[in-house]
Amino acid sequence: MKKLFILVLVFGTALYANSYDDSNDREKTYESSSGNKYKYDLSDPSDRLDYSVDPGAQLDDSVNPSVGLDRSLGEYGGGIIDD
Repeated sequence: MKKLFILVLVFGTALYANSYDDSNDREKTYESSSGNKYKYDLSDPSDRLDYSVDPGAQLDDSVNPSVGLDRSLGEYGGGIIDD
């Protein structure tokens, strides 16, 4: 039972810290073959987790038609960056 509690405590703390992380300060980006830049590389499990708790990035992707085009071409960036 102690191991489960410690795991939940550590995982919960990590999620709490990530939820308040300013994603605009990320240095790593993903660029699709069409030239679009994204905050997250969704083929990377840690980026996929970060993206799943970033509603702003998900909203940006849902309203930008370029994201759908990239995904139809097999590109899986998340959190499109408008330059």
